[in-house]
Amino acid sequence: MTSLQTETPNIGRRDPPLSGQRSADVRTDLCRLSPLGLVFYNLLYWPYLLVSCTALFFPALVLWAVTFRDPKRRWLAKYTSLWGAHYLSRAPFAGVHVEGLEHADPRQPCVYVVNHQSMVDILAVFATRLPYLWVSKVENFYAPFLGWNMWLNGYVPLKRGHLPSILRMVRCCLRRLDAGHSLCVFPEGTRSTDGNLIDFYRGAFWVATKRLVPIVPVLVEGTGSILRKRSLQIRPQPALVRILPAIHPAEAGYDDRKLRELVRLRMADELLQIRRTFACRRLSS
Repeated sequence: MTSLQTETPNIGRRDPPLSGQRSADVRTDLCRLSPLGLVFYNLLYWPYLLVSCTALFFPALVLWAVTFRDPKRRWLAKYTSLWGAHYLSRAPFAGVHVEGLEHADPRQPCVYVVNHQSMVDILAVFATRLPYLWVSKVENFYAPFLGWNMWLNGYVPLKRGHLPSILRMVRCCLRRLDAGHSLCVFPEGTRSTDGNLIDFYRGAFWVATKRLVPIVPVLVEGTGSILRKRSLQIRPQPALVRILPAIHPAEAGYDDRKLRELVRLRMADELLQIRRTFACRRLSS
């Protein structure tokens, strides 16, 4: 542990922000339901989610049991993607549009990094149907049925701000990459309250540099208005998932800090383009 701790200084911390100024809220709300319509929608959506999670967990348990010889649990991973994605991709008045799948190579390990605006970001990313393991805060693993399925899939738990847990997470991520798995990470570490990118943690970029695997940026837009932070009201509307070209550590001179900044810059630029399109769509509606 001492060696790893020496090699991974501050990967569980962000660098100090350049400015203490708050950014403007840049989320675009395209929900078409009236306030009364939203009440009825949520009265149906949440009970369906709770009941279906209970029912759909048991097939996942069966798949976990019958695929014990497959270290990647491929059929369980596919089932989990279908299960999670349908809560958004098949939801009335919602849907997920996926772009850029040609930039992802499911045959090779990589680290997907995703911007984080909402709890439903995970559901949107599941719509890509790509094979990967989530790195997630440990509290999520104890949620009934959905969290238990995270254990079955071999996702990587993390207790935020706890150094021993961070070191265990790093070792686990390295082992997963060595075994041919891809990882999926929210490098911001928490949900944005206004849709703007938060400063990235180093962990995902340090791991990618250590194992010489590419970073694949993934942008999610629209989810921040579907379910806002500190809210339980679902506001159904279309969401977009756009996968960007992979960035190899060599492009940043094998420096994880430079890799982090390069990835964040490209994600910020692309997010600006996406939001211009969303704004035009809102004006034309």
